[in-house]
Amino acid sequence: MGFSFNRLVPEFTDEYITVRSAAEFSGYNQQYLRRLLRESTFRSKRMGQLWLIDRDNFMEYLLETSRSKDKRFGPQNKPMNTN
Repeated sequence: MGFSFNRLVPEFTDEYITVRSAAEFSGYNQQYLRRLLRESTFRSKRMGQLWLIDRDNFMEYLLETSRSKDKRFGPQNKPMNTN
């Protein structure tokens, strides 16, 4: 059983994930992710109040932050186990 992105918006499964799914997967707080989206840290789409994050771009961002020596901006919660 793996992690399921986009329980709420299945039509975007291939390209985009919801903020909620990204938070559960990464361990970042949803409000922090929304702030990063407002700052255009990674590619996204906005549908009304719903932010959709480009999945591949988000995964690249997570890889970059994991390699960084500056750990101030890492996730504050434990990421969801993907096994």
